[in-house]
Amino acid sequence: MLERGRDPSPETEDTPSVILRAAERIFAEKGYTGARVAEIADRVGMDKRLIFYYFGTKQGLYSKILEGFFQKAEPLLNEFLRKRGDGMGPVDLDRFLENMTDFIQKHRDPTKILFREFLDGGTLLETFVQDRILPIFDLWRSYYPRLFQGARGSLREADHMLLALSGMSLFYFLVEPLMRRVWGEDPLHTDRLAERKAALKRLTEGMARSKE
Repeated sequence: MLERGRDPSPETEDTPSVILRAAERIFAEKGYTGARVAEIADRVGMDKRLIFYYFGTKQGLYSKILEGFFQKAEPLLNEFLRKRGDGMGPVDLDRFLENMTDFIQKHRDPTKILFREFLDGGTLLETFVQDRILPIFDLWRSYYPRLFQGARGSLREADHMLLALSGMSLFYFLVEPLMRRVWGEDPLHTDRLAERKAALKRLTEGMARSKE
């Protein structure tokens, strides 16, 4: 039984999933260097040897979290960057940003972990750049001229647009503690998130090409 103050978990959740969920929270709070396996084990009320049994090392646990995040994000990216034999299907930028907002809301801790990795030049950054990040940039660059009015096909221009669009959804969640103080209420409340989606829609109206 978990002790008071530790993360609860559904009875049906298996041990690796319980560990991953607690580890996500601690890595998000403290980063890779600051997090301790013993603290993760204490959070879920188990011997830390169980963590090593399932994940091998602290880095193995950390890598599993980030890899899982990318795997969960793939359907979202694939829906937007639909690849067909005759080229791109219709582009719905509003829907993409709305779906991205919902995705980040659901996976806030892994998102924070990934950004800590970027900011800190973390231990797994090079691996994830090669295996996960560059393929996204390459795919985006190939489609960019067909997505936006006036796009010139410059790789640098494409990259800046990808960063801008990603930031529209991501930055809001990264500054959530700030906006909680500015507004005096929860920025993640359903009504506030609906406002955010509406604001994104206004910002992006007319940006994407419409293809039949």
